[in-house]
Amino acid sequence: MDYKQALEELYSIKEWKFRLGLKNMKILLKKLSNPERKLKCIHVAGTNAKGSVCSMISSILIDAGYTVGMYTSPHLKKFNERIRINNNFISDKEVAEYYLRVKKHVTNQSFFEITTAMMFLYFFEKKVDFAVLEVGMGGRLDSTNVIKPLVSVITNIGYEHTDKLGKTLGKIAYEKSGIIKENVPVVTGAQGIALETIKKIAKKKNSELHSVNNKKIIKKKLDKKDNIWHFDFDNYKGLTLDNLKGEFQIKNAIIAIKTLEILNNNNIGIDNKNIINGLKKAELAARFQFIGKNILADSAHNPDGFMVLFGELKNLDYDKLILVMGFSRDKDVKKISNIIESSKKIKKIVLTQAHNERAMPTEKAKKYFKNAISIKNPKKALNYAKKIAKKNDLVLVAGSIYLAGELI
Repeated sequence: MDYKQALEELYSIKEWKFRLGLKNMKILLKKLSNPERKLKCIHVAGTNAKGSVCSMISSILIDAGYTVGMYTSPHLKKFNERIRINNNFISDKEVAEYYLRVKKHVTNQSFFEITTAMMFLYFFEKKVDFAVLEVGMGGRLDSTNVIKPLVSVITNIGYEHTDKLGKTLGKIAYEKSGIIKENVPVVTGAQGIALETIKKIAKKKNSELHSVNNKKIIKKKLDKKDNIWHFDFDNYKGLTLDNLKGEFQIKNAIIAIKTLEILNNNNIGIDNKNIINGLKKAELAARFQFIGKNILADSAHNPDGFMVLFGELKNLDYDKLILVMGFSRDKDVKKISNIIESSKKIKKIVLTQAHNERAMPTEKAKKYFKNAISIKNPKKALNYAKKIAKKNDLVLVAGSIYLAGELI
């Protein structure tokens, strides 16, 4: 079996097989001799910013000389992005090899369970020093939640996947707090009722909780030429995020720094220089990324993500905004449309549809946006936006990670 055949089989596993729960995951991992138990893991959950925080933590550990596995989802362009070591993607040959090795033990597991098992086996056999793992959905019943990590991280809590995680922030926080383990420290940027829920669960598990909400930036300044923020925080001077643009990433950096400070209590030897260099080099595509002179792509796909994105746009100099957007079927497009249409700079909204079975048809999305036009093909939609954009207009691609992946 080659790479193409392996992916065809993986992708053929229908969505009905997806379920939240750990039973099938544990059965599969036991047949593989439980590689997850032999890894030193950092576990990252949250509504938004999981990928960025994983990237920052990994980059700092790499700068300190460690071999670091990172597991994120979904991928933007190629499956291999999900499983990487020191920023090198798993090879096509290895994808086929590890899929075959896991496949012979598969009974009724889902796409994500099989992929997660491949990752655990790969990281164990490649002898990574640390594995930084992003939760797929929720936390308590997510396939990655079979580990006892060194640190648990909950970036933030917002409304998403309410059909599976609950319709209130308290219920969503409860599900995401399921990654908290007995006597394992927790770092979070959550606020309000969500933070109160996390506090209760951390106390019950005797887990020391570190909230970054009271952490203050000593100094910050935006270099508008390169759109890079320079900031000082606690004992860390001259911090920059050269590849992860946007002021919102500063809070994500503080979450990453606090996580590394906790890891340092285990004498892993991370110093200020590693923090500075690691943050500077950290990168993840489609996070407030300019893909052309006046073309910005972002992975915002839920109301909280759009609130942050539109707050960030205020730091940019442009005349009018042309939006190229496509959504997945399960997103709260009504709330997203209210956020977007509160902007006074909108020139045109172009609705499109990623080549993905989860994509929302443009006809359905259109009912939430006044005067929007539909161009189903994403590349044609972007070309149209570029054509009508004037010199100082901004074209923004957002609404779906899958859409961003097609256009970056």
